[in-house]
Amino acid sequence: MDIQVFSTLAFSIFGLLFGSFANVCVHRIPRRESVVSPGSKCPHCHKNIVWYDNIPVISWLLLKRKCRYCKNPISWRYPMLELSMALIWGLIAWHYPLTPYPSLFFIQALVLVSMLWVLTLIDLETFLLPDVITLPGIVIGLLFAWQAGYIIDATLGALIGYAVFWLVARMFLLTTGREGMGQGDFKLLAMLGAFMGWQALPFIILLSSVTGAIIGSVSLIVAKKGLQTEIPYGPYLAAAGIIWFFWAEPILHWYQAIIMGT
Repeated sequence: MDIQVFSTLAFSIFGLLFGSFANVCVHRIPRRESVVSPGSKCPHCHKNIVWYDNIPVISWLLLKRKCRYCKNPISWRYPMLELSMALIWGLIAWHYPLTPYPSLFFIQALVLVSMLWVLTLIDLETFLLPDVITLPGIVIGLLFAWQAGYIIDATLGALIGYAVFWLVARMFLLTTGREGMGQGDFKLLAMLGAFMGWQALPFIILLSSVTGAIIGSVSLIVAKKGLQTEIPYGPYLAAAGIIWFFWAEPILHWYQAIIMGT
């Protein structure tokens, strides 16, 4: 079997298994519970889940989407997160073939995208971006930057990312008397700056702001909620960060072509 095909399949399986752990993180971290112990339990009846009922995706299908004991439905989020992690890890392995060992960029991509996906789901469910992920994420991003040789850009990215959103939130509070942005957003942007350097921040801020304003407003109108209703901003930051991480070079070339064309 071709090494690229093998590594893609292998990391897809690893991603599926990590997706099961990611589900634990999404459920427990906002509740400030340990992700290590105790073992998995049904969130409704609190019965311990045996190992054969905890196999990613397969158990969910065999149980017909219901708890074995209380028959309450098991959320679609569980298989969705497991399958999406399998897809993400497989795509990254396909995009960055092992030659013969994983590159630093490959490992960085797995870590960053996995953390952002977990943060996205937590923010969508709870409107929280927990410090227990974002703060270590800043440190991890700086460690990758130090290893790759752009530690100064990464440090500036973390500092500027936090400062920009802190200033925007402060001005909004002074102007309107209302909180317009949570501190978790400051730390998430700082984390993205640590991973990718300060050069990524203009694109991430612009794209996340525009898409957040458009999609958020449309969803509120469709849901018949007021435009002042709180919406999670973390998913838009995460999506913009992922786009820059993987496609920064073609984005810059496209931008330069527009500038040169004018």
